[in-house]
Amino acid sequence: MSASKEKALLEYKEECFKQTMPYAYEMAYEDEPDPVRKEDCPTGAVILFPDDERNILNFEGINEDYVIFVSRDGVYEPDLVKRLLSSGAGADIIYPDEDFTSDTAADLSDINVRIRTLRTPWRKPDYSPDTIVSFPYIETCFAIRTVFARTVPAMKISPEIGDNVRCRDFLLRALERTGSVAHVAKILFHRDLKAMFGDREDVYDHEIFAQLAERYERPGYILCREAAEKRRGINVIPSVKEGPLVSVVIPSKDQPDVLKTCIRNIRINAGKIPYEIIVVDNGSADENRRIIEKYVTDLPGDRGRYIYEKRTFNFSYMCNMGASVAKGRFLLFMNDDVDAITEDFMSKLVLYAARPYAGAVGAKLLYPDDVSIQHVGITKTARGPVHKLAGLSDRYVHYYCRNRFAWNVLAVTGACLMVDAQKYYQTGGFCDKMEVAYNDVELCVRLLEAGYYNIVNNECLLTHHESLARGLDGENDTAARRLAAERALLYDMHPWLLQSSDMFYGYRLDVHTNEIRCGTVPDYQITDKRNRTKVLYKLPGRISDRVKMSIDACSIERGIGPDAADAYVIEGWAFNMSWDNALTERFVLLIPLDEDDREKHEYIVCETSPRYRPDISDVFPDAKNVLLSGFVCRIPFDRIDPHVRYRIGAIVRKKTGLKSCRVAPGDIYEPRRGIVKDE
Repeated sequence: MSASKEKALLEYKEECFKQTMPYAYEMAYEDEPDPVRKEDCPTGAVILFPDDERNILNFEGINEDYVIFVSRDGVYEPDLVKRLLSSGAGADIIYPDEDFTSDTAADLSDINVRIRTLRTPWRKPDYSPDTIVSFPYIETCFAIRTVFARTVPAMKISPEIGDNVRCRDFLLRALERTGSVAHVAKILFHRDLKAMFGDREDVYDHEIFAQLAERYERPGYILCREAAEKRRGINVIPSVKEGPLVSVVIPSKDQPDVLKTCIRNIRINAGKIPYEIIVVDNGSADENRRIIEKYVTDLPGDRGRYIYEKRTFNFSYMCNMGASVAKGRFLLFMNDDVDAITEDFMSKLVLYAARPYAGAVGAKLLYPDDVSIQHVGITKTARGPVHKLAGLSDRYVHYYCRNRFAWNVLAVTGACLMVDAQKYYQTGGFCDKMEVAYNDVELCVRLLEAGYYNIVNNECLLTHHESLARGLDGENDTAARRLAAERALLYDMHPWLLQSSDMFYGYRLDVHTNEIRCGTVPDYQITDKRNRTKVLYKLPGRISDRVKMSIDACSIERGIGPDAADAYVIEGWAFNMSWDNALTERFVLLIPLDEDDREKHEYIVCETSPRYRPDISDVFPDAKNVLLSGFVCRIPFDRIDPHVRYRIGAIVRKKTGLKSCRVAPGDIYEPRRGIVKDE
């Protein structure tokens, strides 16, 4: 076999590997060795727990610099002490990332064994004070400075309280006494999968996450959580007389029925927290204005206020106007198309917003089907701040319980955002230069810069009929340009957002899709990747019925990156029945048509990114190596004329030898509409 064929086959196998086993691919090709440190590494004593033979929280006789707690339900890297302590040296508490292993006795020095036995990497956030109380993301492996550990009180040994709970309580008490916490973003501990699922071999990730969610809702963990919150003085639901007033600010226009539903749900589910409602109207029609004003001002207890000022929509300005007349200690900004469906939802927000270090507090938002996620926190990605997990089902527990419990996040959505009024004014309120988008992110970033932590409480659930009045951001060219301008302003005001990772997300996690997973992402999923095009004046190959192809989807994708243009996205598959398709590459062919739908002698050839499609080999079992016959093609807007109709087709070209091409023409394609079947 020639060297070029060997290279092409190797590339084919590696891309299949990358798209089907991303974590294994990461271990094989992308894992970087730890840097060599010249300074002396601190010493550490490993304590395995649970341990019936000793008191694991008695540190007498330990002379090492650190005590490293490691769960027996797993296995740690042989060089754990060196790698953990050399990277986190100086901190009082240090913790690494982890994953799962199917064989705790495996020889992890062999890369092939690692690939075969390790799975489901848990890339953890940096220290998150609310997350750790709600969800034990630090549990199985952590180090604590020995001198410091001796100052931390611990639960006494008892038959009712096991070492797992004692260790959890000890860690929470230690965290309350120090701000010196280091996160080592290396996977140094491997949980035992069999300890959770026995000898099952077909365990899915969402089952692991669901099992963890169930584990951390057991009485022992709830006891630790409640004790920690009580020590912090933040778990007492205030009575009506003692509770702080919450001012609910709702921007609204021309939607009296939607607004009434929103306010009705607030009244039903507000619980014991006293509140006032301030509706800010930017120009409802006269009839709607009369309906809204009467409804709001007639609310029982004289708790409704109505502000009317006719002007173009500016969410920030309207929120600031409502806040300027608010009397409450806390401000709750809500869209009029949000329905509070959780009982005592306001208490669930106040309990976090009242914390001295808390910034903005948000809730989990679902779409009206009560299943699909709209918001569980805002994350910084390659496409800017986005709603990770948006559109996915909330019936599943997603990446290490990100849609369960309470999490510290970069930002929360302004559709439901509570903040202490004093902190709101301290940081300047909403930026009214951002009229529609990113104003909530910008406020949260300023709170973060002031030293506060933003929180999303996934135990507080609301539904959101997103953007009923103004439409979705980016759905047309005007909205897309405004969105891009406001995003650019966000980065101009806070340039570190472009340069830094999201500390509350997890290093080396996916920043290109809505999912949360291993950060190894195939090219076809990388947003803002634009494929190259060129124009030819001769058909680049023979038309052949041996080329099978289909265009599955056509859409428009708005560019987010600084240099990324908007693009037409074409998805489909193509292969040659007669060739070894591991040795081929695919192109999209666009042939312009004149007014009479006659083909012009001008051929636009567009590169594609390969996509793993096992279904093609099932349908065409005689075709050779068609697992990567799928493709995604992103064509920048300025490469084709949106007013021209095109014959769309596919080109399959050999990578080796004479590089001959075969062409399969297809239906008619209109850039703004998609495929128009050629009758």
